[in-house]
Amino acid sequence: MSKYKEVYNDIKEKITNGTFKAREFLKSESELARKYSYSKDTIRKALSMLELDGYIQKIKGKNSMVLENGRFKNSLSNLRTSKELNQIENINIKTNLIDLRLIQGDSELMRIFEVSEEALFYRVLRTRVLDGEALEYEKTYFDKRIVPFLDKKIVESSIYDYLEKKLHLKISHSRRDIKFRYATEDEKKYMDLKDFNLVVVIESHTYLSNGTLFQYGVNLYRPDKFVFSTVAKR
Repeated sequence: MSKYKEVYNDIKEKITNGTFKAREFLKSESELARKYSYSKDTIRKALSMLELDGYIQKIKGKNSMVLENGRFKNSLSNLRTSKELNQIENINIKTNLIDLRLIQGDSELMRIFEVSEEALFYRVLRTRVLDGEALEYEKTYFDKRIVPFLDKKIVESSIYDYLEKKLHLKISHSRRDIKFRYATEDEKKYMDLKDFNLVVVIESHTYLSNGTLFQYGVNLYRPDKFVFSTVAKR
C-alpha cells in the first residue's frame, strides 16, 4: 500500500469511528508528517484525497476540518467497484447476478455507442445487497469489441478487476447524470424498496484513456440508504 493511502485510511477510520468528531480540526500538515514519519507531500496528497471523498474540508489559513458523514457514502468523484468499497469502507456488499447475455440491434445502445446494428453488447443485470436488503439494481452494457468475454464468475466477482488486470484496459473516467423518478415494476421486483416508490438513478458513460466509450450503465438506489458526495470549489 502506498504511503499516502496508509495515511488516508488511518485518518478516514478515525473519522468514521468517531475518534475525530465533525467540525473538529486535524493537526497541521507538519504535525501529521511528524506523526506518520512521512513527507509533507505525502500528507498533503492524503488530505486532498480525504477532501475529494467528502471527509474533510481544507480551510485557508487553518487546518483541515472534519465534515459530517452519513452511514454509507459513495463519492461521485471516484470510479470504485463494490469490491473496492467493501475494502475501503469495511462493509459487506454482496453482488447477485440476475442475468448475463449478449444483445444486438437495440436502437438506444446503437445511438449511445454510435455503432451499427451488427454491434454486440454484453448486458449485465445485478443487484447489490447490504445488510440483507437489495438496495441497488444495476443494468450495464459493455461493447463486445472492447470486452470480448464475460461470464458469471467474472461478473459476480469484479468486472473491473478482469478488465484492468486480465485485459489490461486503461479505464479513465465516467460521465454521470443523477435523476429521481418513480420505480418501474421490474425495479420493484428486484429491489427491497419497502414503502418507497422513488429511486435514485445514476446514468453513466464510462471511457478508456484513449476516449473510447466502452460501458454504459444505469444504477438505481433506494433513496434512504445512500449518500453520494462530491466536492465543489470556487
